[in-house]
Amino acid sequence: MSHDPLAGDSGSSPAQPEDDPRDEPAPFAAVVLLTVAAAAGVMVLGALAPSALNLKFLLFGPIALVVFEIAVHEVWWKRWWGAIPGAVLGLAAYFEGRAALADIVGDGWAHPVAYVTAWALFAAVFAWASRYPRTSA
Repeated sequence: MSHDPLAGDSGSSPAQPEDDPRDEPAPFAAVVLLTVAAAAGVMVLGALAPSALNLKFLLFGPIALVVFEIAVHEVWWKRWWGAIPGAVLGLAAYFEGRAALADIVGDGWAHPVAYVTAWALFAAVFAWASRYPRTSA
């Protein structure tokens, strides 16, 4: 009987690729709640300092948080594909929702509500899609 030096002292087999912690999906609640909080924070900051709010800041805040979540939870690149449909749905929800809400509640509230809703939709689609990794290399 030969002893495999890579198996360790317990004699168990080495970790299989399916045991890779990076292969875990993004934590749904954490990603969605933190992204919504970041989007709401951007809107509050925009209300307090309107001159500081520009397009780069509007996009950077929640995107930076999603990237942070990916890095902290080590979400594998094969699980990132949900960012594309999430972005498309989020943008559609923002532009269509803002136009519809402007007629109902006015433009003052339509922009922040549509913005936070769009980021929530993006995060939800991204986190949900991370449960189904791409199978092609």
